[in-house]
Amino acid sequence: MDSETINLTEETPAPTARETVAHHTRRGISWNLVGAIATNLIRLAVVAILGRVLDSHDFGIVAAALIVTILLHNIRDVGLGQALIQRKDLDAGHVATAFAISFYLGIAIAVSLVLAAPIIATDLTGVPASVNVLRALGVIFALRGLATVSFVLCQRAMNFRTIALVDTSSYAAGSLVSITAALLGAGPWALVAGYLVEEALSATLYVMIRPPILSLRIDRSRSRDLLHFGAGQTIIQIAGILATYGDNFVVGRNLGATALGFYSRAYDLIKLPAAVFSNVIGNVLFPAFSRLQDDRAQLASGFRRVIFANALVLLPGSAVLIILAPEVIRILMGANWDEAVTPFRILAVTILMRTSYKVGAMVAASAGNVYGAAIANVVYMIAVIAGAMLTIREGIAGVAVSTAVALCIVYVHCSYLALRVSGLSARALVSAHVPGLALAVVVTAVTWPVTTVLRGELPTAITFVVVLALALAVAVAGLAVALRVKLEDGAWLRAELGRIRSKLRRRT
Repeated sequence: MDSETINLTEETPAPTARETVAHHTRRGISWNLVGAIATNLIRLAVVAILGRVLDSHDFGIVAAALIVTILLHNIRDVGLGQALIQRKDLDAGHVATAFAISFYLGIAIAVSLVLAAPIIATDLTGVPASVNVLRALGVIFALRGLATVSFVLCQRAMNFRTIALVDTSSYAAGSLVSITAALLGAGPWALVAGYLVEEALSATLYVMIRPPILSLRIDRSRSRDLLHFGAGQTIIQIAGILATYGDNFVVGRNLGATALGFYSRAYDLIKLPAAVFSNVIGNVLFPAFSRLQDDRAQLASGFRRVIFANALVLLPGSAVLIILAPEVIRILMGANWDEAVTPFRILAVTILMRTSYKVGAMVAASAGNVYGAAIANVVYMIAVIAGAMLTIREGIAGVAVSTAVALCIVYVHCSYLALRVSGLSARALVSAHVPGLALAVVVTAVTWPVTTVLRGELPTAITFVVVLALALAVAVAGLAVALRVKLEDGAWLRAELGRIRSKLRRRT
């Protein structure tokens, strides 16, 4: 078994006109998008129902426990999952060793939570009522330990249809259990029951669909192969978490809860596009880039195209958000949140960098330079925290500026790493931003004066709708012009849009 090479023929057939990395990538993104839409629609319904059945105390107890489990989730497999996806030559010994390590880690984390729950609940989160909830949620890690390898092998095979169906159905089942239990008076345990049912069903389905190699033996050479990459991936995850929340921690510790409330709301709104990108597109790109790691030309082309598409969408979007910041904040959060407008505007400048630096890191890691990406994330973490400490005297606006600078640094750093492994030229990378930047300038030139005229003359919501509609019209017109320009990226986008139109015509 240890020397047997895994046969991936049924998941990854030999490339044909239809079965290519590009085809798998498009299909994966489509299924991820469908899954994300379905899951979020269910989530909205669940929030609406449970919000009327459970009180804030019930939610608070579970939320305190979830903070701990979310942090542990990001480091639970020490990067083994990404190592299995990235590795070119994967044999049965690697899969068996990964299962054993994942199983042991899942049990260890579950037992640790059971034993340490009183300390965590009392001294760390300050919510003693969450002790038993923490212990119950520890079961989730034992279940994930059984199913992680099966889930990752589905990702490696780019079988995102299966992933979308399993995740959506599991979430729906867990949500139904939570609602039923809440109506029966289970209180916070209604939420816990839902999480456990969701995880148990998900684990069962993944193991049935892609059975792992059941083994409790850890092969040293195979574990070294996997952990060499996995350790770097774990550093990336930990540094990313600390960078994401480091500035929030500095603001809360030095300026108090009120200032943190304004800053964190602005921050959470701005990081939403990056979160959507990671969930819908990022999970597909890493397996795709990993398949291209030996084809520098294709890797360079894929990297450039993702950056081009990001810039074309996110730069005009950022411009609109900066212009409409007061309206966005008031509509989403109410009239008492005006102090969040300035940090929101500053951080809106970074939306492209926040999303695209992840692309650069994925390209570098997929080609094997995981420690280069890890160093970039550590530098990013240091820049965020140190910058926040240096600028905290300027208030939340100062911290927003330092965080923006940190994002600029990590974007340049990760882009440099991607250029090195792919062979793409810096000039080609810069030129990929030009159409998006030009479109952002046009959108700004048209919508800014209109917003200035309408603001104060019309209700906030009407001003927002009018300007947003105008911005979309300008963006679509600009995109139509851009598609006519005879550039490589424009030709690629025309072909992709033509393929989508053809599919829609066939279905109708």
